[in-house]
Amino acid sequence: MGLENGLKFETDMAPMQALRLLADQFCLSWGDESHLIGPALWIWAIGLDEESRSLFEEDFHFKPSMLVGFRLNPNSPEYAAGCRTMLRASLLLLEHGRDGVLLFNGEHIVLQRIGGVLTLNADRGNWTDGLHLANEITVPYKIQPLNSPLL
Repeated sequence: MGLENGLKFETDMAPMQALRLLADQFCLSWGDESHLIGPALWIWAIGLDEESRSLFEEDFHFKPSMLVGFRLNPNSPEYAAGCRTMLRASLLLLEHGRDGVLLFNGEHIVLQRIGGVLTLNADRGNWTDGLHLANEITVPYKIQPLNSPLL
């Protein structure tokens, strides 16, 4: 069973552009024409329709145009590398977009960048175990509890 995470963010990129960017930047393999494979990781991307965008805006006050999904295998010996790739990929995509939120299971906030401020959820720290955040995150950020409006 995999752990599902999804980055909903506002960008001018198309889903395939995002996947190609991730493939090139992180030397990821193509599992098929619309999925990437990384260490303990399966990645996909879709554009969001107007209804989904508007519903999300009610809760987070921005309209995401894309969802990039990350399925992590917690039983893999490469799990920590998969978490590292997910973090790096999310940060890279946010550099190519505006506001965004990385959600676990579609509702728990892992991290968010809203109004240019990057915040990691202090209550979701288990996925960062073994990661040296100072080495992984090169932009200013803060760590604090983030309550999800989706719960």
